[in-house]
Amino acid sequence: MAKLSSLLIVLILLSSSLFSQSKLEKLNSGSIMEFNSKILKEQKVLFLHLPKDYETKSYPVLYVISSLAHDFRADIYRDQSIVIGIENKYPRKYFVGDNNRKDYLQFLNDELIPFVEAEFNASSTRYISGHSISGGFVMDVLMQSPDTFSFYAATSPCIHMLNESTGITAPTNPTFLYFNIGSRENYEQLEQANKIFNNTLDSLNLPKLKWKFELLADETHETNEFTGFCRANSFLHSFSSIPDHLLSQNIHSILEYADEMNDRLGNKIIIGESVFMPNILINLNTENYQNVVDAMQYIAKEKTEFFVAEAKTMTDIADELRKKGSHSNALKAYQLIYNKTKKQEVLEKIKEMEK
Repeated sequence: MAKLSSLLIVLILLSSSLFSQSKLEKLNSGSIMEFNSKILKEQKVLFLHLPKDYETKSYPVLYVISSLAHDFRADIYRDQSIVIGIENKYPRKYFVGDNNRKDYLQFLNDELIPFVEAEFNASSTRYISGHSISGGFVMDVLMQSPDTFSFYAATSPCIHMLNESTGITAPTNPTFLYFNIGSRENYEQLEQANKIFNNTLDSLNLPKLKWKFELLADETHETNEFTGFCRANSFLHSFSSIPDHLLSQNIHSILEYADEMNDRLGNKIIIGESVFMPNILINLNTENYQNVVDAMQYIAKEKTEFFVAEAKTMTDIADELRKKGSHSNALKAYQLIYNKTKKQEVLEKIKEMEK
């Protein structure tokens, strides 16, 4: 019986090793893990940088293609995202040739991403970053499978090494791309390919894709890896607040934008006073009175405490609607205020208008 028990223990240990990945060592900022890829038929070294509370809070994931153990991108995204660096000592082996890139994308989609999202409580919001040849792979993923990631950051991407006949697949979800080159790369083929790609994007109807291309002064191929990624990060964060042009729109358009950015990019856009009041005042001044009332209705329903605290301001807005001759909207505004505050002076205004 003792021999049978020992055999069972050995079998359990062996079977668990077949389905688990082994951590090799700890880093100051994370861990190193060896990941067995059946698709690539090799062990991949991963550099894991996890927020302290990742087990109880879900985070977006930044996949860094051809990463180093101590990667500056992990420092920039510390405690904002899970960062998974993938070591590729010989990028050409994986990213030169259509079939090689196809295999690597399959490795990401079928093996690594499912593992990361299950093992580390990651959200489904994914970013990807790569430089040079690895940046070319990032662009290839965008072209062929754009919905795989929400945000693509490619610095000095070797687009000229991709198959020229490959078309660009239109994303079905909001997708964001930043790519750039340095003015001192001294690589004419790379520069021309990136400029042509930018012009191609300009010529296409890709409503779900927002992108930015830059030629950075004084950056070399080497220095652009850092500077270019910092610029990419700034581009990404430009979507973490409500853009000025939306403040003149209906409140529901603003809410849709915030929900979309929060869902797709993992942002935490909060619609509060800094959005409500400019939205109301801009629409009041431009005579979009229905937008004013719609905003007041939303605030009264969803942000009641704020609405009641700002009852005097809300009443002033209703008074302005009345002065401007928008009586039906003014009456709706007064009724909203009275329903939430029961202020007698507001009731008197309603009675005056109903005479």
